[in-house]
Order: sequence, then C-alpha cells, then structure tokens
Amino acid sequence: MCGPALPIIAAGLAVAGQGISTISAMHQASYQRQAALRQADLERSAVRDAQEATARALQDQYRQTSGVEGRQRLAAAAGGVGVDFGTAAEAVASTRLTGSARAAEIVADGARAMRQGDAGAAFAMGRASSAAAQGQTALMSGLVDMGQSVLSGARQYGSVRNRIG
Repeated sequence: MCGPALPIIAAGLAVAGQGISTISAMHQASYQRQAALRQADLERSAVRDAQEATARALQDQYRQTSGVEGRQRLAAAAGGVGVDFGTAAEAVASTRLTGSARAAEIVADGARAMRQGDAGAAFAMGRASSAAAQGQTALMSGLVDMGQSVLSGARQYGSVRNRIG
C-alpha cells in the first residue's frame, strides 16, 4: 500500500517546493519594484529641488547684479558723471554682461541637474517595470513547473499501480 503513495507524496512535495520558490520569487520581484518606484520618486524630488535651487540662485544673481549696477550709478552721480556714455557707461555695461553670463551658467547648471534627475527617474522606472515582468514570469514559470510535477507524479503513480496490479 505504501508503494503507490510514494509518487503522490513526492509530487506533492515537489509542487510545494516549487510553490514556495514561486512565491519567494514573486515577493522578491515585488520588493525590487517597490524599491525602484521609491528611487524614481526620490529622483523626481531631486529634480524639483534642483528647479527651486536654480530659481533661487538666478534671483540672487539678478539681485546682486542690480545692486552692483545701482552702486555704480550712485557713485557716478555723486561724482557728477552720467552713465550714458564713457567709462561709467562701460562699467555698467560690463556689470550687466558679467551678470548675464553668470545667470546663463546658473541656468545651464540647473538644466544639467534636472536632466540627470530625469534620467535617474527614467532608469528607476525601467527597473520597476522589469521587476514587475520578472514577478509575472516567476508566477507563470512556477505554475508550469507545478503542473509538470503533478503530471510526472500521476505518470509515476500509474506506472507503480500497474506493476503492483
């Protein structure tokens, strides 16, 4: 009586082991997906921070340039010189040019930081998508493996049953 039960027990153990492996692989894929989604959120947050920092730095640069230009105009006026032409005009123009160049650098640095954050978020979203696909693949593969174990156990049981009679 014990003989025919062995293939059934073996098939049951194989199915249970494959089921546990499948569930474990699905949980691991789910965890990797959640971690990747969290990373994407952090990258997006860094992009927002970079945008805000760029806007603040740009405002600070404009304020600084305006302050220097205002002091130049005040100094010229105190000396009785206009800033419409001559050396005083060149000094103000130079201040504007330098301020504009620095503002362009700030914008370029901010854009670079935002692109890097966007790329990081896109990469993380790709990992999340891949992890979700791995979970689905683990489920399908596990179901197929469990089905094969059941069929193999049934064949072995039939073979043993036929030999015993």
